[in-house]
Amino acid sequence: MRPIILLFSLACFCPRIMAQEPVRTFEPYRPPVVVVDTPATYGAQPPLTAREGRLVWNSAPEVDRLMQDYVAHKHPMQGFRVQIFLGNDRRVAEETKRAFLAKFPETAAYLSWLAPNFRLRVGDLRTRLEAERLLHELRPLYPGSYIVPDEIEMPPLPVGH
Repeated sequence: MRPIILLFSLACFCPRIMAQEPVRTFEPYRPPVVVVDTPATYGAQPPLTAREGRLVWNSAPEVDRLMQDYVAHKHPMQGFRVQIFLGNDRRVAEETKRAFLAKFPETAAYLSWLAPNFRLRVGDLRTRLEAERLLHELRPLYPGSYIVPDEIEMPPLPVGH
């Protein structure tokens, strides 16, 4: 008797269940609201104002030593430079460097010797695009210049605004 009731109930209710569309709703994401509860000691000031204060930084002596060691060493990174001179005459290489620095004092110049030639490379450029820009600027003055991958110095950090 039970199997007949079960079959009857399935035959009656399944079409209704199958005919109903599932309910689909969409709610956009809303970030949670953060309520800042300020104590009464702040008085009439708004709750999120900047206040002057003093910051005390306590660190272990080992951390301070590590930070000093890090600053003392160079940390080169891979980048690009533009080579504007390659030759075996040291005097000409130094004159080229002086002339370059007179025209472009903000761009670093590096003179190196790789036997038997001196080479003058300029710039500390992170990307090939920056190197292409500098090369385009230098080509009229130094027609034989070209881009070389090199270890570059870290660019200086901007000082407070």
